[in-house]
Amino acid sequence: MKKIVTIGGGTGTFVVLSALRRLPGLSLSAIVSSADDGGSTGRLRDAYGFLPLGDARQALVALAEDGPVLRDLFAYRFAKGDIKGHNLGNLFLTALTDLLGSDAKALEEASKILRVSGRVIPATDVPTTLLATLADGSIIRGENRLDEHAPERARIDTISYEVATPASSAVLEAIAEADVIILGPGDLYASSIAPLIADGFKEAIAQSNAKLIYIMNLFTKSGQTGGMHASDYIAEIARYAGKKPEVILVHKNGGFNEDVLEKYQQEGEAPVEDDLGDDVRVIRTAIASVHAVPPVPEDPVPRSLARHDPEKLAEALAPLLS
Repeated sequence: MKKIVTIGGGTGTFVVLSALRRLPGLSLSAIVSSADDGGSTGRLRDAYGFLPLGDARQALVALAEDGPVLRDLFAYRFAKGDIKGHNLGNLFLTALTDLLGSDAKALEEASKILRVSGRVIPATDVPTTLLATLADGSIIRGENRLDEHAPERARIDTISYEVATPASSAVLEAIAEADVIILGPGDLYASSIAPLIADGFKEAIAQSNAKLIYIMNLFTKSGQTGGMHASDYIAEIARYAGKKPEVILVHKNGGFNEDVLEKYQQEGEAPVEDDLGDDVRVIRTAIASVHAVPPVPEDPVPRSLARHDPEKLAEALAPLLS
């Protein structure tokens, strides 16, 4: 059985895991960021001091046994009262952590309840805070601030944790045993790179014999990757992962609806320009949904409108994992 490790967070990891669940003979481990501090996750993190649970919750739902009611319940977001904006899955995981006294035990128990086919592993054992140092010398603190749409913001020079934090032993074990590691899609710095800056993570990937696959983002992100081309994404991934991707999956032929393109343009964002030329590592194929994903009511965190399609992504990944 092939051991597959995904690294990231948010809707990008959710889509990748949803794709991988369609393929037989895989042992899945999802390494998620421990730096999320926005929305429902941020409020619960501030109140309880536990690991941020939003990315872990999305991974759990993606890996859960097919059962629409339970999965929809875990993703349900409240619209009224003191819990307005909170996600039921986040509240559930927070309660489990409080009862069991451990983030790891809470994830293990939630995995049993959801009949999850795989493991969800936070990048570190404690919450972390992102620090982005910009080209003009200014510093952005926190993933929530980094996620703000800021077209005029200077380019990110380096990304780090406010306090140096080691990667968890479970993460290092998963990387050492992996046959394939999949990075992306998702916000380049806040999702894909955020877990990699844990102490020891980069070295573990560099020493791994696993095939490294990178799934290119569809659109740039205002305030993070504005003006960056595909080659810039690859350079940053190699810089923080300690290893160049051996396979790069790129969505081919655009095809996005005008309303999708217009909405991104209004935020100062655009499709990522493919300047990879005849790079032999690149596989270009249609792996995205070209229709806008409707926003979730009461969700305080801005989400991507255009996303990769799980079915198309599964078809593209299948031959790469054999």
